[in-house]
Amino acid sequence: MQYAILNSEGQCINRVLWDGETQWQPPEGCTAVADPDNLHPIYAEPQPESAADTLATLTEEQKAALLALLQQ
Repeated sequence: MQYAILNSEGQCINRVLWDGETQWQPPEGCTAVADPDNLHPIYAEPQPESAADTLATLTEEQKAALLALLQQ
């Protein structure tokens, strides 16, 4: 069965397959929670979005409109 490994903050830091019987325990400070439905995805720190990435998603018309606003 799939288990989510939760740290002390309740964030899933890993997922493991474990039969629930074999001698095993999660890392110190963590808890293994049965999660057959994948309700606990592995947590990833949000990465700051750079301005270049944001501008790359704009259409040429949107870029022109922003430029016009900045030039006012």
